[in-house]
Amino acid sequence: MKTYRAVRHDVVRKKQRENSNECHHPDEKISLIENALGCSRDLAILELFSGRGNLTKVYEKYGRVDCYDKTYQHTGDSYLVFHRLIAEKKIYDVIDLDPYGFPNRFFPDIFMLINKGYLFLTIPKPYVNILNGITKQHLICYFGKANPSFYEIMDRIKLYGLCHWRKVEILAYRDFGRIWRVCLVVEKVKATEYCGVRNQPDKTS
Repeated sequence: MKTYRAVRHDVVRKKQRENSNECHHPDEKISLIENALGCSRDLAILELFSGRGNLTKVYEKYGRVDCYDKTYQHTGDSYLVFHRLIAEKKIYDVIDLDPYGFPNRFFPDIFMLINKGYLFLTIPKPYVNILNGITKQHLICYFGKANPSFYEIMDRIKLYGLCHWRKVEILAYRDFGRIWRVCLVVEKVKATEYCGVRNQPDKTS
Protein backbone atom coordinates (compact mmCIF):
# COMPACT_ATOMS: atom_id res chain seq x y z
CA MET A 1 0.00 0.00 0.00
CA LYS A 2 1.27 3.46 -0.94
CA THR A 3 2.05 5.97 1.79
CA TYR A 4 0.17 9.26 2.00
CA ARG A 5 3.19 11.12 0.55
CA ALA A 6 3.39 8.71 -2.37
CA VAL A 7 -0.33 9.15 -3.12
CA ARG A 8 0.03 12.92 -2.82
CA HIS A 9 3.00 12.79 -5.22
CA ASP A 10 0.87 10.95 -7.81
CA VAL A 11 -1.91 13.52 -7.43
CA VAL A 12 0.51 16.41 -8.04
CA ARG A 13 1.99 14.72 -11.12
CA LYS A 14 -1.52 14.22 -12.54
CA LYS A 15 -2.33 17.91 -12.03
CA GLN A 16 0.95 18.87 -13.72
CA ARG A 17 0.06 16.78 -16.76
CA GLU A 18 -3.35 18.48 -16.87
CA ASN A 19 -1.71 21.94 -16.78
CA SER A 20 -3.54 22.83 -13.56
CA ASN A 21 -2.97 26.40 -12.37
CA GLU A 22 -2.60 24.96 -8.88
CA CYS A 23 0.71 23.46 -9.98
CA HIS A 24 1.89 25.99 -12.56
CA HIS A 25 1.07 29.24 -10.68
CA PRO A 26 0.89 31.29 -13.91
CA ASP A 27 -0.32 34.54 -12.31
CA GLU A 28 2.43 34.54 -9.70
CA LYS A 29 5.11 33.69 -12.28
CA ILE A 30 3.84 36.43 -14.60
CA SER A 31 3.97 38.96 -11.76
CA LEU A 32 7.59 38.04 -11.02
CA ILE A 33 8.53 38.42 -14.70
CA GLU A 34 6.75 41.75 -15.15
CA ASN A 35 8.23 43.21 -11.96
CA ALA A 36 11.74 42.25 -13.09
CA LEU A 37 11.55 43.23 -16.77
CA GLY A 38 9.44 46.36 -16.33
CA CYS A 39 9.38 48.45 -19.51
CA SER A 40 12.21 46.54 -21.20
CA ARG A 41 11.76 45.75 -24.88
CA ASP A 42 13.70 44.09 -27.74
CA LEU A 43 15.15 41.46 -25.43
CA ALA A 44 16.52 38.11 -26.54
CA ILE A 45 14.71 35.51 -24.43
CA LEU A 46 15.31 31.78 -24.03
CA GLU A 47 12.45 29.74 -22.55
CA LEU A 48 13.39 26.14 -21.82
CA PHE A 49 10.60 23.75 -20.79
CA SER A 50 8.05 26.15 -22.29
CA GLY A 51 5.24 23.62 -21.76
CA ARG A 52 1.94 24.73 -23.22
CA GLY A 53 3.02 28.35 -23.53
CA ASN A 54 1.68 29.75 -20.26
CA LEU A 55 4.58 32.22 -20.12
CA THR A 56 5.58 32.44 -23.79
CA LYS A 57 2.88 34.99 -24.59
CA VAL A 58 4.08 37.12 -21.69
CA TYR A 59 7.68 37.00 -22.84
CA GLU A 60 6.67 37.93 -26.38
CA LYS A 61 5.75 41.40 -25.07
CA TYR A 62 9.40 41.93 -24.21
CA GLY A 63 11.16 40.68 -27.31
CA ARG A 64 12.08 37.64 -29.40
CA VAL A 65 11.50 34.31 -27.67
CA ASP A 66 13.26 31.04 -28.45
CA CYS A 67 11.09 28.44 -26.70
CA TYR A 68 11.68 24.71 -26.44
CA ASP A 69 9.67 21.82 -25.07
CA LYS A 70 9.89 18.19 -26.14
CA THR A 71 6.43 17.13 -24.98
CA TYR A 72 4.13 20.00 -26.02
CA GLN A 73 5.99 22.09 -28.60
CA HIS A 74 7.98 19.19 -30.10
CA THR A 75 10.95 21.55 -30.48
CA GLY A 76 13.49 19.36 -28.73
CA ASP A 77 14.69 18.19 -25.35
CA SER A 78 15.57 21.31 -23.35
CA TYR A 79 18.37 19.46 -21.57
CA LEU A 80 20.06 18.85 -24.93
CA VAL A 81 19.08 22.03 -26.79
CA PHE A 82 21.03 24.36 -24.52
CA HIS A 83 24.31 22.61 -25.36
CA ARG A 84 23.61 23.24 -29.04
CA LEU A 85 22.90 26.91 -28.29
CA ILE A 86 26.22 27.19 -26.46
CA ALA A 87 28.00 25.69 -29.48
CA GLU A 88 26.25 28.29 -31.65
CA LYS A 89 27.49 31.04 -29.28
CA LYS A 90 23.98 32.31 -28.59
CA ILE A 91 23.59 35.04 -25.96
CA TYR A 92 20.31 35.95 -24.25
CA ASP A 93 19.08 38.76 -22.03
CA VAL A 94 16.59 36.51 -20.25
CA ILE A 95 16.63 32.76 -19.61
CA ASP A 96 13.76 30.81 -18.04
CA LEU A 97 14.26 27.29 -16.65
CA ASP A 98 10.91 25.87 -15.59
CA PRO A 99 11.25 22.06 -15.43
CA TYR A 100 9.07 19.73 -13.35
CA GLY A 101 12.20 18.37 -11.68
CA PHE A 102 15.44 19.94 -10.52
CA PRO A 103 17.27 22.22 -13.01
CA ASN A 104 20.67 21.06 -11.72
CA ARG A 105 22.04 19.56 -14.93
CA PHE A 106 22.07 23.01 -16.55
CA PHE A 107 24.76 24.22 -14.16
CA PRO A 108 27.26 25.69 -14.55
CA ASP A 109 27.11 25.90 -18.37
CA ILE A 110 23.77 27.73 -18.60
CA PHE A 111 25.72 30.87 -17.68
CA MET A 112 27.57 30.69 -21.00
CA LEU A 113 24.31 31.80 -22.64
CA ILE A 114 23.95 35.07 -20.72
CA ASN A 115 26.31 37.99 -20.17
CA LYS A 116 23.97 40.43 -18.48
CA GLY A 117 20.32 39.91 -17.68
CA TYR A 118 17.88 37.75 -15.75
CA LEU A 119 17.69 34.04 -15.01
CA PHE A 120 14.31 32.71 -13.84
CA LEU A 121 14.41 29.34 -12.08
CA THR A 122 11.79 26.92 -10.78
CA ILE A 123 13.26 24.71 -8.05
CA PRO A 124 11.35 21.93 -6.25
CA LYS A 125 11.78 21.90 -2.49
CA PRO A 126 13.79 18.76 -1.69
CA TYR A 127 12.12 18.17 1.68
CA VAL A 128 8.56 18.03 0.31
CA ASN A 129 9.43 15.47 -2.37
CA ILE A 130 9.99 11.73 -2.08
CA LEU A 131 13.74 11.42 -2.49
CA ASN A 132 15.15 8.04 -3.47
CA GLY A 133 18.82 7.18 -3.12
CA ILE A 134 19.66 8.34 -6.64
CA THR A 135 18.00 11.74 -6.16
CA LYS A 136 19.70 12.22 -2.80
CA GLN A 137 23.10 11.52 -4.32
CA HIS A 138 22.26 13.85 -7.22
CA LEU A 139 21.53 16.67 -4.76
CA ILE A 140 24.69 15.92 -2.79
CA CYS A 141 26.74 16.20 -5.98
CA TYR A 142 25.24 19.56 -6.97
CA PHE A 143 24.51 21.20 -3.61
CA GLY A 144 26.59 19.31 -1.06
CA LYS A 145 23.61 17.91 0.86
CA ALA A 146 20.82 15.41 0.27
CA ASN A 147 18.30 17.91 1.62
CA PRO A 148 19.68 21.42 0.98
CA SER A 149 17.89 24.56 2.12
CA PHE A 150 16.89 27.39 -0.21
CA TYR A 151 19.93 29.50 0.65
CA GLU A 152 22.30 26.52 0.40
CA ILE A 153 20.99 25.96 -3.13
CA MET A 154 21.35 29.65 -3.97
CA ASP A 155 24.90 29.82 -2.60
CA ARG A 156 25.92 26.89 -4.80
CA ILE A 157 24.26 28.44 -7.88
CA LYS A 158 26.21 31.65 -7.23
CA LEU A 159 29.39 29.59 -7.22
CA TYR A 160 28.34 27.92 -10.47
CA GLY A 161 27.98 31.39 -11.98
CA LEU A 162 31.58 32.18 -11.05
CA CYS A 163 32.72 29.08 -12.92
CA HIS A 164 32.10 31.22 -16.02
CA TRP A 165 32.79 34.58 -14.32
CA ARG A 166 29.17 35.58 -13.90
CA LYS A 167 28.16 37.42 -10.76
CA VAL A 168 24.76 36.17 -9.58
CA GLU A 169 22.41 37.90 -7.15
CA ILE A 170 18.86 37.15 -6.02
CA LEU A 171 16.47 39.86 -7.21
CA ALA A 172 13.26 38.23 -5.92
CA TYR A 173 11.72 34.85 -5.18
CA ARG A 174 8.33 33.34 -4.39
CA ASP A 175 7.42 30.37 -2.23
CA PHE A 176 4.68 28.25 -3.87
CA GLY A 177 4.45 25.52 -1.26
CA ARG A 178 6.18 22.69 -3.13
CA ILE A 179 8.50 24.83 -5.24
CA TRP A 180 10.47 28.06 -5.24
CA ARG A 181 10.38 30.45 -8.18
CA VAL A 182 13.48 32.65 -8.29
CA CYS A 183 14.60 35.63 -10.34
CA LEU A 184 18.38 36.04 -10.46
CA VAL A 185 20.35 38.97 -11.83
CA VAL A 186 23.36 37.79 -13.82
CA GLU A 187 26.31 39.93 -14.93
CA LYS A 188 29.57 38.92 -16.56
CA VAL A 189 32.59 40.20 -14.65
CA LYS A 190 36.30 40.45 -15.37
CA ALA A 191 38.21 37.87 -13.37
CA THR A 192 40.97 40.34 -12.53
CA GLU A 193 38.56 42.99 -11.25
CA TYR A 194 36.40 40.51 -9.34
CA CYS A 195 39.42 38.95 -7.63
CA GLY A 196 41.26 42.24 -7.17
CA VAL A 197 44.42 41.17 -9.00
CA ARG A 198 46.44 42.67 -11.84
CA ASN A 199 47.84 40.86 -14.82
CA GLN A 200 51.62 40.70 -14.69
CA PRO A 201 53.37 42.49 -17.57
CA ASP A 202 55.04 40.34 -20.18
CA LYS A 203 58.79 40.44 -19.32
CA THR A 204 59.90 38.32 -22.27
CA SER A 205 59.85 41.15 -24.80
